[in-house]
Amino acid sequence: MEVATDPAFQVGVNRSRSSWALLGVAFALVMIDGYDLFVVSFVAPLIAKDLHLNFGNLGTVFAAGLAGSMVGGLLLGHFADRTGRRPALLVSLATAGVATLLCSQAHSFGAFAALRFLSGLALGGLLASIVPLVAELFPSQQRSAAVTLMFIGYPLGAVVGGAITALLIVYGWRNLFLGAGVVTLLLVPVALFLRETLYASNAPVDDPQPNLGRGSFMVLFTEGRFWTTFIASFAIFCLLLVTYLLNSWTPLIAARSGFSPQTAAWCGVLLNLGGVIGALASTLLVARFGVFKVVTLMVAGGSLAVALLGSLYASVGALYSGLGVIGLLVIGGQQNAPAISVQLYPQRMRSTGVGWQFAAGRFGSILGPIIGGRLLAANISVQLLFMLIAIPTLLSAGAYTVVGLLRQK
Repeated sequence: MEVATDPAFQVGVNRSRSSWALLGVAFALVMIDGYDLFVVSFVAPLIAKDLHLNFGNLGTVFAAGLAGSMVGGLLLGHFADRTGRRPALLVSLATAGVATLLCSQAHSFGAFAALRFLSGLALGGLLASIVPLVAELFPSQQRSAAVTLMFIGYPLGAVVGGAITALLIVYGWRNLFLGAGVVTLLLVPVALFLRETLYASNAPVDDPQPNLGRGSFMVLFTEGRFWTTFIASFAIFCLLLVTYLLNSWTPLIAARSGFSPQTAAWCGVLLNLGGVIGALASTLLVARFGVFKVVTLMVAGGSLAVALLGSLYASVGALYSGLGVIGLLVIGGQQNAPAISVQLYPQRMRSTGVGWQFAAGRFGSILGPIIGGRLLAANISVQLLFMLIAIPTLLSAGAYTVVGLLRQK
């Protein structure tokens, strides 16, 4: 009874409840980010027809949003470590909403690609700000689970958004962008509930030198972090190359194989639904075995599933099942990448470090859709395409194994 009525205990309970409530707010923001970045792939056949785009143009449009996200992660992550996580988050969210609204009014390839770059830039800043902000609300023993749970909103945004897209696609792609932009802007006041953690006296701080090197990119490669940063960057580069290639081109490959636009849209939904289930399951495994071992095994198993996917396009059921397994292992494993990034860097450089890791991943995600477009334009078989995609998936698993060993040392 004495413990339950102790003021310090009550403060701890209230702070814990507040942290989990704010995690829910962050979860909603990440959901919007996930849908906004993937919405182009869901309606790619309609956009290509309306704007007269070929495979190469579509690959450029996919890459434009991802390139913007890479630049935004680097620049706005640096900004967030200097001025605060919340200001960078609010600016990013508002910019993304406006850019998405304007996409609905684009009538040329150049205008649409430019607006997708701007939207991606803002979304990159959102992720670089919100991951450390949420991580710093929790003590170190809860940090990985909290960040991974928040990031489940990313594929879930694609799942929910993809399902909505499949239902509303008859109203045209422009109305879908209009709705996504409005919802994004409506979340700006919601983001005000997130409290700043960079200078908060009650934030869990794990860095004995909180004022040294804040926001400096070079510090990510000094103080014994060079190989950890380099190999972790390579791991997320390979992993996002694969996941974005799959998310960008799987619906279009399905349509090209003779399936209906609705079936093609559901391919993206099932891929990301598997990611949601895999990420949820991984949080239980991470608590027991550690994030590095779990991610390594998931991604390694996923590489085998990717290699076999090309042989499953003969029927809808087999294709859906294969995509669900790939989502479970590859995308589910990928959802732990932000939690890994948080573990690699102390508070004073956490937004910079997370932004750098996201930028490395975005570089892979830029190349993924472009490589996919070039391979499809070369008319290689679907079976060979997915066997090639399995190679970087396996390399990512190996790289995360090495990072885990380096961190132990």
